[in-house]
Amino acid sequence: MSSENELSEREKEILRLVATGASNKEIAQVLYISPNTVKVHLRNIFAKIGVVSRTEATLYAIKIGLIPEAVREEIHTSQAVSEGSLVVTAEAPPAVSRSSPIKGRGWVLFVVVLLIGIGFFRMRSVNPGGVAQVNSEQRWSQLADLPEGVGGGVTERYEGYLYLFGGEKDGKLSGNVFAYNITQNQWERKSPKPTIVSGVQAGVLGEKIYLPGGELADDTLTTQVEVYDPRNDLWETTTPLPVRLTGYGLAVFEGRLYLFGGWDGNSYRDEVWIFEPDAKEWILQQKMPFARAFLATAVLGNKIYLLGGETMVGVTDECLAFYPNREKDDPTAWEQKPSLPRGRKNLRATVLADGVYVAGGVNQIDQPITDILRFNESSGVWEVLEPPPLLVSADTALAASQTRLHFLGGTIGMRTVPYHQAYQALYTVVLPAVSR
Repeated sequence: MSSENELSEREKEILRLVATGASNKEIAQVLYISPNTVKVHLRNIFAKIGVVSRTEATLYAIKIGLIPEAVREEIHTSQAVSEGSLVVTAEAPPAVSRSSPIKGRGWVLFVVVLLIGIGFFRMRSVNPGGVAQVNSEQRWSQLADLPEGVGGGVTERYEGYLYLFGGEKDGKLSGNVFAYNITQNQWERKSPKPTIVSGVQAGVLGEKIYLPGGELADDTLTTQVEVYDPRNDLWETTTPLPVRLTGYGLAVFEGRLYLFGGWDGNSYRDEVWIFEPDAKEWILQQKMPFARAFLATAVLGNKIYLLGGETMVGVTDECLAFYPNREKDDPTAWEQKPSLPRGRKNLRATVLADGVYVAGGVNQIDQPITDILRFNESSGVWEVLEPPPLLVSADTALAASQTRLHFLGGTIGMRTVPYHQAYQALYTVVLPAVSR
């Protein structure tokens, strides 16, 4: 059997996801590739490591240490959830020789993925406004601090790393780029962003991370689109934006960038722009129901959520879902969703499993909002998570790994902080079963 060193970084990332039980479709959504591409990668992975099933691939990933420490601990530890109301016993699988697959009777490893811990924790303090309080005791942990304090950075995940771009340090714009190795719990400094801006978002297309537009230190806006190559730690530029923008919403859906609204220096915008990476072209797709900027976006299933932001009449609590695959003039392309508990702009959003998570931002009079929310799509309820040990500020960056939310940096008073806190949003539980 070939050595694990022969696997590419992309193949290792896919193998990690297979080991958590993710389906081809789920892997495709996480990595922004097609399910067919996932199938091709899996064929290559299985051939390289000499296995014929996902179960064998999972055991192989565990044996060579591809599974993060936190997940390996869960495999070896009995899990007691929700004040003793549910107990799941997990055991490690027996050692498996690389030279032969598992066969016959014995222990078969079933990886149950994305067991949403929130569902097993008692909800409390549900108010008439449809906001529930989630008991998050024992879910928070502190991970390796950032190399330096930063507030307002932009995050994106690529393969086994979380990337943090720019932000501010003690009141001055920064072009720093930090990469967090999720498995090793370590930060690395990368090549800084050539153009230092604020008010940008980031999105992964293929093997590169795109950061369009933004506001320069002299308060002017730019159309420049800079592209980061994480594999080679290099920067380049591509086709500029059709208009100078900051404070837009950005999402990646089926291999294209979707850019929503924004501020052009004089007015709020209502356009939806699409970037086609093959043609390197920005295309005006349609208009939003109303103009807004300083919003957050999150992709969940076949829709893109547009959350909060600011309009010409002030900060909004509006939550819309946009369906990119529906016709341009189809009135059902936009769907109203339950509003945020209160209006906020400059907020951050991400997705884990079937939940949309929101953090940070400010209200109408620029007061910080520090509560952390989860939108349960099935119930249509916004849930409030209990606060972390250290303050999550209005400009704390938010990112998601496989089972955790990561809260990075922020500004407390006049000082930027390097805090890195993680919230265990999902649990991966391994159940042994005996074949008879």
